[in-house]
Amino acid sequence: MPDLVGPKVLYLGYCGIIDSAGVAKLAGTFNQAVNDRYDAVHLTFTSHGGSASEGVFLYYHIRSLPIRTIIHNSGMVASVATTIYAAADHRTACPDAIFQIHPVQVQANGAHSSVRSTLDMALAEEARIDGILKERTGIPEEVLSNRRSLDIFFTADKALEYGLVHEIGAFTLPPGNQVFHL
Repeated sequence: MPDLVGPKVLYLGYCGIIDSAGVAKLAGTFNQAVNDRYDAVHLTFTSHGGSASEGVFLYYHIRSLPIRTIIHNSGMVASVATTIYAAADHRTACPDAIFQIHPVQVQANGAHSSVRSTLDMALAEEARIDGILKERTGIPEEVLSNRRSLDIFFTADKALEYGLVHEIGAFTLPPGNQVFHL
């Protein structure tokens, strides 16, 4: 809802794991931005990842909201955090940012049927994450296939080439604005 002084933007920072507590903070703050009629949320973001299912939830949650989202990789975006990063309408990264994608990691305990069920769940999560990254980026099929067995790291420049990043540059908070760290 633009006004006479320009768009109303909420500036946030998040550096942490993708777990139920972190996802609740992020989703709740995005929800509040919608409720408070912000035009956009700009998130500076660093995370080594965490729970695949909670990360995918946050991806779809961000995509469902009627608010423009900008996410800036301010260091490292790894694992399922890369999927969350892909949810943004506009994605930026500092020049020395790093991205990482890798196989879904799970722990299996118990009987054979439990191990098989855990494997099936991991393969389903990998397919879901691959689908999101294919839809939202131009990461080559070979890279996505390799990430199912290897840790793949790439620079901001390579992420720009792959269409994961739209713009490389340092984030600077515009004068007169506040930033809130979650």
